[in-house]
Amino acid sequence: MEIPEKIKIGGKIYNVEITDRLDMGSVNYSGEICYRDLVIRICPCAKGNMEACLVHELMHGIFAHLGYTEHDEKQIDELANALYMVIQDNPEMFAPKQ
Repeated sequence: MEIPEKIKIGGKIYNVEITDRLDMGSVNYSGEICYRDLVIRICPCAKGNMEACLVHELMHGIFAHLGYTEHDEKQIDELANALYMVIQDNPEMFAPKQ
């Protein structure tokens, strides 16, 4: 899985930044999504952790697109981890066709 520079969620294009600077602070956070500025920030760390964090922030973006204003962090994390496992276990499904 590659972390893209941009990703589209619900018609909106989010810039993806790898940075130590999170607006929410870096204590206990590995990433964040800013709906106002259309940016997803991921802290640099092990590749697998960054990928899982990106999927977590994508879940927040999807929930927001669907109109959910309150996000249960435990539920988001569980869904993101389950989706990340599917992506990791079935890489041929997500690889570009050549």
